[in-house]
Amino acid sequence: MSRITDSPVKDGDSLDAASLNTRFASYTQTDLNQFNHRDAAHDLPQFVNTGFMLTHAQSQEIGLNNWKHSSSVALNGMTTMPADASPVNNGSGTVTDMSFGALGINITEDEVFRAYWNLSVFANPGTKWDDASSLGYYVFPATAPGPTKKAWTWGAVWVTYLEWDVTSNSRANYVAVPGQSDFKTVIAGKYGAALGDMQASAVVPADLRFSNRPDAGVLGLSGDQGGQKWRGLSGAWFYTRPSGNVTCYGLRVVIKGIMHPFSNAGNNYLVHDTVYSDGASLAYNGGNLAVLKQRVK
Repeated sequence: MSRITDSPVKDGDSLDAASLNTRFASYTQTDLNQFNHRDAAHDLPQFVNTGFMLTHAQSQEIGLNNWKHSSSVALNGMTTMPADASPVNNGSGTVTDMSFGALGINITEDEVFRAYWNLSVFANPGTKWDDASSLGYYVFPATAPGPTKKAWTWGAVWVTYLEWDVTSNSRANYVAVPGQSDFKTVIAGKYGAALGDMQASAVVPADLRFSNRPDAGVLGLSGDQGGQKWRGLSGAWFYTRPSGNVTCYGLRVVIKGIMHPFSNAGNNYLVHDTVYSDGASLAYNGGNLAVLKQRVK
């Protein structure tokens, strides 16, 4: 790192504004780069103007930003397959996506593209959790007057994930980002995605239902729907271009549900539970979508 040397003030030297400005001018650094500054001394966003490490940073509010939750956006569970994802919007039908302008943002193999999102959500499980066709429904022996009790796996979730448009600045052709499925793959007659194809996903529980602990394999009669609260959901996605470059014009968060874990032929998936979804819904308020593009080579 460069060292600044300056002679000390001597008897008779002027100490007016002009002389002081001249003396301290050597400490004014306007061209920070990898040779004259330690990157660990500052947060990366402070380097956006230098372009040598953080080449782009951007933030976008998403959803309906009402922190008191006096109003929210409601999304119904998806019962007809295959289903399209629902983009996060502001409650008036306007999708709150992130635009990268007319020229888009170029991502090369020398860079990593990082996206982070969060959202305030409230899950309404509806009444079909105990339908015999629901994927998480089970019946267990119960104490008198029994003889059985309905139970739930507690595995149902709503899924948020990222889509981008790499075709034009009209942002009319959104698709799931690389490494992320759109949950339209057919798996043993159901629609969903392998866990390995969910690199840009974040989930939130669709239900909080419980029963007393079993006694000798028998459930107690008391069970309860856990008190649902507004909660925060957050996700992250990193992308490195394997070769060449790609131009992204828009990025957005979308939602699907209700999903449930599913195993088939030794592989694990999340698949749509269309029975549970009937009558269930997810309410959401505001959040944030942020991106950072960094040089890695």
